[in-house]
This record gives sequence, C-alpha cells and structure tokens, in this order.
Amino acid sequence: MTAEEMEAKIRSLEEKLKSYEKRLQLLEDIEAIKRLQKAYNYYVEHMMGQEIIDCFADSPDVCLDWLEGKYLGKEGVRRYFARAAKGENPPGFSHQLMPIAGLITVDPDGRTAKGRWYAFGGVFMAKDGKVDAGSLVSGLYEMTYIKEDGIWKILAIKWFIPYSITIKEGWVMPEETARRIINWEAPGQKLPPMPAPDIPIDLSVLRYVSGYIFPMHFVHPVTGRPSTEASRNARLKPMGKAGGH
Repeated sequence: MTAEEMEAKIRSLEEKLKSYEKRLQLLEDIEAIKRLQKAYNYYVEHMMGQEIIDCFADSPDVCLDWLEGKYLGKEGVRRYFARAAKGENPPGFSHQLMPIAGLITVDPDGRTAKGRWYAFGGVFMAKDGKVDAGSLVSGLYEMTYIKEDGIWKILAIKWFIPYSITIKEGWVMPEETARRIINWEAPGQKLPPMPAPDIPIDLSVLRYVSGYIFPMHFVHPVTGRPSTEASRNARLKPMGKAGGH
C-alpha cells in the first residue's frame, strides 16, 4: 500500500469515526430526553412542585401552553406550580400521567429537540381512605426541549386533552377536567385559585369532538413530507366554548 493510499484510508476511517460519534450522540440525547420526560411525569403524579420546576430550562423562551392559557418563562412555571412546591396540594390528590408512544426529533444543531407523547392517566381525590372523585384523561404533549450546559431540559409544553371521563359523571369537556386539575378540588379542601396565565386562552376558537388534529412537529418518516392536519383542521368550524387545544 502506497503512502497516498494509506492517507486516504486514514481519512476514510476518520470520517466513519465522526459519523459514528454523531450517531452515538444522537442516541444518547434521545435517551436523556426520554428520561427527563418520564421523570417529569412521575413528579406530576404527586405534584412535587420543586422537582417539576427544576425540569425546566432557564431560558426566557420557556412556556407552558396550558388549557387555561400560557405561562411564560421560568417564573411562569414557578408561579403555576407554587402551591405544589410549598406542599399545599391535598394529601389525597394523585395525578397519574403515563407518557407513551414518544416520538422525539433532535434538531440538527443538537441543542434543541421536539417530542410528541400520549399522556394517559387519572386524576383522583381521596377522602377517608376512599376515592371520592376522579377522572380519566387521555391527552397529547407536544414538547420542546433544550440542552443547557450539557443537560436536557424542558423548554415548552403544549398540552391538549381530547378525551376526559369522570368516574361519577361520565364524559366531560376537557376544560372542565382542566379546571378541576388546576384547582385541585378535593373534598373538604379549599385552596386559593391558580395564578392567572400571562396570556389567557381564547375559548372562542377551541374545537372538541370535531375532528381537530393536534399539529405534529415531525414530517412523514417515509416520504419526508409534512402531514396534512393543517388543511384538515382548516375545514373545521369553531364550536364555541366546547374544548381546548
């Protein structure tokens, strides 16, 4: 083998090594994001406020896009979960939230990423050792993550509840479930209302049980084209104060 051939071989191996390192970093990033998301949901189960707050980035672009509106910045997250951080949530309150079918897309810069998850679970309020009230909720997360100082954190959450059913009452509108969650309504427990969002939600444009498709951040894995939910949603008519997205 000539010197030129040896140099070419070395360059080829170096390029392969860089490619493998990039692919390994991508896999490590995806696993770190999965761990972050699952940890967040475990903390939400018992409203462990400080642990929840610590999952979020320090960036001014942090946003909770909730059913009741948007809470902006790390301070907005802190205001929303303030009661939980102080341990003021009712002892019998449990908000189980199981993230499943996660689809994560890491941006080419390796610094930001998107994620979409189903979040199926239940909200339960207990009294005298028995479940006195509760709801089953099936929702969707569209997440944005950011890597700060080498650690993945939550930058933004868009939360959409298309299905909700109470144990005693049957099917209910998502905004009613959201109201009960944010007020943590437990028998015999009276807590101050949650702080108002920085940007209130516009209920006049919400759609529920109408065919609305929560927008997807990812392109089709085979064709590479965007999915068609935008054009399908455009055909729908607002249904007043009948739901949330």
